[in-house]
Amino acid sequence: MRFMDAKTQFEIRYYLWAISEFEREIEESFPTFGLFKTGSIWETLQFMRLLDRAKQKTLAHALLKRFHAGAVALGEATSVEELALRSARDSFWNARRWYQGIRQLEKDNRMDESRGAFYVMRRAGFPVFAEFSEADDESFRSRLDSLLASVPLSLEEEIGIKKQAGEKIKFISKSKLLKLTAERIQNAFAGQCVESGRQVKGDPFLSFDMKCGDWVLSTNFWFGSSSSLLNYSHVIASSIAVEHHGPKGKYMAPLVMGSNISFASWLGITSQLEWECLTGHEAESACDAATKLCNHFFVVAPKLLKGLDFSALDKEIYTP
Repeated sequence: MRFMDAKTQFEIRYYLWAISEFEREIEESFPTFGLFKTGSIWETLQFMRLLDRAKQKTLAHALLKRFHAGAVALGEATSVEELALRSARDSFWNARRWYQGIRQLEKDNRMDESRGAFYVMRRAGFPVFAEFSEADDESFRSRLDSLLASVPLSLEEEIGIKKQAGEKIKFISKSKLLKLTAERIQNAFAGQCVESGRQVKGDPFLSFDMKCGDWVLSTNFWFGSSSSLLNYSHVIASSIAVEHHGPKGKYMAPLVMGSNISFASWLGITSQLEWECLTGHEAESACDAATKLCNHFFVVAPKLLKGLDFSALDKEIYTP
């Protein structure tokens, strides 16, 4: 089997598995989404909760098709309804920020400014308002309140309010977060994962490798360039370098079966999965959640790679 054929098979399996994962989240009322209190996954959850079950599934398929090469390989197209819901989701959080700004102006009795902001928001044509965009101002505002007033504050917003009130918030340092993550992974996967990289100063990161058939499944953690955060992703690659042919000639590099794999990316939500605004308690929860998600993929990865052994691939020069 040629590597590109094996990679296509992996991408199709990965995509079909991701569909089942998203549908399971919907059926079980988003248990894994609940591990996040701010950021793109949390924001997507808040929008999903505004939809009925059928529209939740339609949006899920729209998000998956945008991210997965397996959808392309299967020739799956995005429907008009899927595109509309995806556009609404993409605009949701920006529209909510406008809405919050308008409500704050009203609270401060700055009515002329709030009315101006309201009309600017209407003219912006956010897709999330498409169903009532032609309504008169009074009806539009009523629908707006119905749609957005009940959306809770994110952890980031709650912390912002506390800071404005003069409360001092102490976030975990990147070095402590790295140490905590390393301990969690080592304890959970002793004998399976081997630490392959660690940098504490500057731009901290942490890496672990584990064998998955005759492939290597690498898990990489990053802890932020300024404030502390927890980011993780997986890469599946060959354990040895093979010959490639690039614009500057031949070179040696591993074959990469899959990269940038995480809960956020396999569901098509965002390419970067991050836990942010981490105090000591939140950091503990984030590390536990990351460990749980890593284990979830460690279990399914051998099934996705079954019959796609590196040792069985045709010997060839690879063109990226």
